[in-house]
Amino acid sequence: MANLCAFHLDARLDGLARAAEACYARYADDLVFSRDTTFARGVDRFASHVAAIALEEGFIVQHRKTRVMRRGVRQQAAGVVLNSHPNVPRHEYDELKAILHNCQRYGPASQNRAGLPDFRAHLQGRITHVARINPRKARRLEAIFQRITW
Repeated sequence: MANLCAFHLDARLDGLARAAEACYARYADDLVFSRDTTFARGVDRFASHVAAIALEEGFIVQHRKTRVMRRGVRQQAAGVVLNSHPNVPRHEYDELKAILHNCQRYGPASQNRAGLPDFRAHLQGRITHVARINPRKARRLEAIFQRITW
């Protein structure tokens, strides 16, 4: 539904991005524009154009949530790190890896602190989430998962 509601917005913002020789992507309400350092110099003016188009299409840009993420900082949108390639945040990966390791070492019950009824499916879902973003890292997690005694 969100894609249908934002079809005209996406078309216009994609056209704006192409005119600026940038790339545009949207996930739900996160708008992402990317390009090289020349784009970064005029980003304030570009952001004004984005806000105007959004307003004309019936949307409002939350300026307090707008971020300009330059090279050298973690560029993240919708919970995905986007710097050189899509990736899960390191703390999220490390936490899941530790849970899996502890499940293997001490048993799954020791790590199911929230009392989830199907903890195995929960962990498998988290690994699948990682796999969609970074398959290489997910293979490492899957190997640990396979060694857990359920």
